[in-house]
Amino acid sequence: MRRLKNILLFIIFLFLVICVLYFAFHIDTVKVEGTDIYTEEEIKNSVFARKYSDNELSLLLYNKIFGMNKLPFVEDIDINYEDRNTVLLHVYDKTISGCIKYMGQYVYFDKEGRVLESLPRRRQDVPLVSGIKFGNFSIGEKFKVEDDSLFDAIMNVSQLINHYRINVKRIHINDGDIMIYSGNVQVHLGKKKLYNDQIAALSGVLGTTNKKKLSGIIDMENYNTGDKIVLKQN
Repeated sequence: MRRLKNILLFIIFLFLVICVLYFAFHIDTVKVEGTDIYTEEEIKNSVFARKYSDNELSLLLYNKIFGMNKLPFVEDIDINYEDRNTVLLHVYDKTISGCIKYMGQYVYFDKEGRVLESLPRRRQDVPLVSGIKFGNFSIGEKFKVEDDSLFDAIMNVSQLINHYRINVKRIHINDGDIMIYSGNVQVHLGKKKLYNDQIAALSGVLGTTNKKKLSGIIDMENYNTGDKIVLKQN
C-alpha cells in the first residue's frame, strides 16, 4: 500500500514538474525574419507543426532528435531564444533558379539544377524554362537532360538573372539559341557557354523598359562588352 502511495505521489510530482516547465517555457512570441518566399504564418506553422512544440524545451528536444521541420524552399532556420517565452526564427531561403511545366505541375529547381519541389501553382517571380527536353527526375536530384552543355548554359543564365535581380518571366530555347522574356521585351542571347556580359549589361536596361512598359526585341547574339543595346520597338 505504501509503495502504491509513493508511486502515486511520484506521478503527481512529475506531472506538476512537467506542467510548470511547460507553462514556464511556453513560447508566447514568435518573430520571423529573412524569408522572401513564405509568409510568417507559413514558417510558424512549419516550425511548430509537432505536438507541444510551442515550448522552448520540447522544441529544442524535437530539433535535436528529428531535426528542423522545414518547408521545401527553406535551406535552414536559425532559432534564437531571446528570452524564456520569445523566439526569433531567421530563415534562409533556397535559391530558386527556375521551373519547368510538367504534367500540369510546376517543377522548381535550384542553382545546381537540383529539383526542389513540384507544385500546382506558378510563382511569378521565378522564370519558366521552355524548349528543352528533360528526362526522368526525382525531388532532391539533378535534372537529366539530353544536352548537358545546353543545360549548363541555361543554369548560367538563370543564376545571373537571380544575381542581378532581373524580372524575367521565361527562358526559352530554340535550336540551342537562348531567349529571355522580361515584361514585354524579348531578348535574343544566341548560342554561348557563358552569358555574363550580356546579362550584366541588360540588368539596367530591362529595369527601364519594364518601368516604362516598353515592348520590343533586343538582339544580343553578337554582343561585345561596351556595345550599345538597341530596343527594336514593336
